[in-house]
Amino acid sequence: MHFEINSLKDYIDSLDMGWAFALGHIGDAFRILTPNEMKAHERTDDAKRITQTWRGHAEFGSNFTVTTIWETADDGRFVGRIHFENFNCATDPKLYIEQLRFPYFHAYFGKDSRFHLTGRMYDSKIVRPGQELDHPIRSIQFCAIINPDAQSVYLDWRDPEWNTKDVLTTKDMTEDSLVCASKYIMPLDDVPAANGGVPYECSVKFYQGSWFEATQFYKPWALKQTWWTNRPEDNPLAGIDLWVWNRGKIEDVIPPVERLNADLPECKIALDWYWWHHNPYDTDYPNFWPPREGETAFKEAVRRMSEQGIHSQVYVNGVCWDHDTANWNEGGEDEVRIQRDGKPKETAFNCYNHHRLAWMCGTAKVFQQKIFELVTKLHDSGLTSQYLDQIGCSTFWPCYNRKHHHPMGGGHYHVEGVRKQFQRLRETFPDFPLTSETGSEPYMDLVDGGIICETTSGERMSSGATELVPSFQAVYHGRYVTFGNYALPDGIPPWDPLWPDEDRWQDEKPWHLLFPEQFYVEMARTVVFGAQPMVCNLKKHIYEDPTYAEEYAFILKTARFYAANKDCLYAGDMMSPNGFECARKEMNFHARMIFTKPSTARIVTKTLPCVLHGFWKNKAGQCALFMANVTQTEQPWAFKDKSGTIPPRSYLRVDF
Repeated sequence: MHFEINSLKDYIDSLDMGWAFALGHIGDAFRILTPNEMKAHERTDDAKRITQTWRGHAEFGSNFTVTTIWETADDGRFVGRIHFENFNCATDPKLYIEQLRFPYFHAYFGKDSRFHLTGRMYDSKIVRPGQELDHPIRSIQFCAIINPDAQSVYLDWRDPEWNTKDVLTTKDMTEDSLVCASKYIMPLDDVPAANGGVPYECSVKFYQGSWFEATQFYKPWALKQTWWTNRPEDNPLAGIDLWVWNRGKIEDVIPPVERLNADLPECKIALDWYWWHHNPYDTDYPNFWPPREGETAFKEAVRRMSEQGIHSQVYVNGVCWDHDTANWNEGGEDEVRIQRDGKPKETAFNCYNHHRLAWMCGTAKVFQQKIFELVTKLHDSGLTSQYLDQIGCSTFWPCYNRKHHHPMGGGHYHVEGVRKQFQRLRETFPDFPLTSETGSEPYMDLVDGGIICETTSGERMSSGATELVPSFQAVYHGRYVTFGNYALPDGIPPWDPLWPDEDRWQDEKPWHLLFPEQFYVEMARTVVFGAQPMVCNLKKHIYEDPTYAEEYAFILKTARFYAANKDCLYAGDMMSPNGFECARKEMNFHARMIFTKPSTARIVTKTLPCVLHGFWKNKAGQCALFMANVTQTEQPWAFKDKSGTIPPRSYLRVDF
């Protein structure tokens, strides 16, 4: 299915449906209502607007009406709205319209096509014919179908309130096409709504280009929203040049950070400290306090870092309550997020004790009070910021808990509730920066930064069929900090001594030699993407054992390069990276995380550029190309009217 769309009329004429509604009784299978079931159809075409109305239904009455309005915006987008009126199922008064699937369209999707959403592009090879993939919208509100040899398609949701929404994609069984259905999840009251509609504009744009062009369609609207305009210009985390993601005891965590601080006097070092708490990781949340080695030792360690100018924050999960911990009965059952099937949303991340971590609703006041009390203790311990895990990426799903004072299903109550939590923390601790997971629009004015490991270390954490791109940084950059990766100098993830020792890997190999590019790709990608770099599980042997001399030298090199180029890499605007040329190489990645057992570890093989790059413009208007050679040999490169070579495992800035 390969066609060209050059006008609003072309787009409307190409639609076989244009919309669909998902009807159901909460918890049961959906019934899909399509325009073909309606009795009558009218269409009015004006110069820049097409209005369609469908009237009457055999089951839902002659007055049941669905209307869509599409207009052409000045920037070439097709802007659509949908609403319905007089829905009434007399034979089944408890039948809800639960989802409005609009827009609903087919797009070309060939063997080289990609589906782009929130920093990743999904290869066509992982979208099997007939397979439905549901993509929650949880970071920025656009997606795109990228077609190198045909028109690409951009889709956005211009929703300042951040209502719950998904996008559903289905690969056609016989043709090279992808069905794309945007899903607005309706808020449901006790009585099914007779009238309703999607409360925000949806945009579709057909264009020739890449993921970067899609970000630029979205950017002008995004930068006018309150989450950005209310974001302070000066970010207290802006001075950080290198993060250290260390876990465990003071004697293992602190000395490597102090060594880096001594070796990098020109740089600001920050510690992101996990496993400081008394409980095993992913167990007993939110009961983190007291610290693992006692309150006195913990505060002394924090003071010691502060005196050396080292920034510090610790891990706290801001969403989950352990269903299997002793104080679950203090409010967990009442405040948990219930899914549409009536079951709580919970996951046993810890594969050793299998405790179920349950997602709390954004309106969970008891849970949020526990987090507030914990953050108060941590603030008073002398930390210089606080990390609240999952909030930035896990507070956008519908909740069906009938005990809660919000509509079941969709809406923006999650975001409103979490924003109140952040506002309280901000007001109480005005000089205490907050961070969370991922870059996340609705909290950006209240949170100072987000960790972005899924984008920078995606091979380790997902399928090798995905391409990683800095779409968030292409839209938002400078006021909001993004940081982090999962770069392990020796390839060995940390191990919590509170886990069973018999499950620990017994046969560690020289992973840095077996996967020679992985550490360098994860470190360097962070930098050229315009994020603050991070090194993970840095232990003494990395700088004491000559075996890792090259890895340690690259850590220092990375911090210095980022620090020297923050005019672009922190405060600049991303320019189109398209057109860069260099050699490509097949690289292997060890897909191993902290809970990965030897039997489940995978090797991900991808063909990647030998030289990673980004193109940035600083506030003075100067453009610069930033490159990182992640291989062991010198590499040639070419971009625009310049070319040259870059030494092995090094960085280079070239001004334009």
